Formats: sequence, C-alpha cells, structure tokens
Amino acid sequence: MFFLVLSSALTLASFVYALDVPPLTGRVVDLAHVLPADVAVSLTRDLEAHETKTSNQVAVLILPSLEGEPLESFSHRVGTTWKLGQKGTDNGVLLLIALRERKVRIEVGYGLEGTLTDLRSAHIIRQEIVPRFRSGDLPGGIAVGVQAILGTIEGTYKAEEVL
Repeated sequence: MFFLVLSSALTLASFVYALDVPPLTGRVVDLAHVLPADVAVSLTRDLEAHETKTSNQVAVLILPSLEGEPLESFSHRVGTTWKLGQKGTDNGVLLLIALRERKVRIEVGYGLEGTLTDLRSAHIIRQEIVPRFRSGDLPGGIAVGVQAILGTIEGTYKAEEVL
C-alpha cells in the first residue's frame, strides 16, 4: 500500500511540473533556435552592458513550448530558479517567449515593479513585440522588446501614444 501511495504521489508531482526549468547558460537562452547568432550576441552585449551600468539583471528565455505549463507560474519558477537580480534588491527581469502557445510574458522582480509596471510590460508586449511577431519577425520582436525593457528601466523608453 505504501508503495502505491508513493508511486501515485511521484506521478502526480511529475504532472505538476511537466516542464523543467532549463539551466541559465547565458543572458539569452534560445531553446527554440530562432535567433540568428549575430542577434543573440548583440542582445547579450546589451544586457551585459545594462547590468554593468545598473546592476539590474535582464534575461531572455525562448521556448519551443510550455508543454502544458501555465505561463505565469512557469515564468515565476524560472525567475526564482535562475535567481535573477541582486540578492536583497530583487532587480531581475525575465522576458519569456513560448512559441507554440504564442505567449509572451515579462516577469519583473519586486525591486523593479515600480519602474517596469504591469501596464508598461503589457504595452511593450502588445505594441512592440507582438506586431513584429505577427509580421514574422521573431528576432526583431525579441530585440525591440529587450530594448524597450532596458529603456523603461533606464528611463529612456518613450511609448507611442495609441489612439
């Protein structure tokens, strides 16, 4: 009986977290292989320069699929597992793209929530990233999204007014 309960619990646990958090191998983790090498290098350089200047850590994760995982809980797990941001300041940001589900999320650490608000994040996704994705320009959408995130944190991003 004990082994049946243990087996059931382990099976249930595997369904709870079907998708493992990938290892943090760099500032840009492209598991879907959609970024050309030059774009990945440029993004990495920009993210590194931003971190050096501000101590804020921004990372990008591109997945082929969420494999049934809810976007919000998975992005939070990634941010927590990767320990984005400086200890004590929680100043990390994750840009997560799930291709099959056509989902994008900006997960913001508590230390940057006053600057990179939910409203600003939604604007970046809807007005900057998604239009480029719809036109077939995934690398361009990701690049412009990263630049808008960095610009918002640095106070230089100016959103166009949507009528």
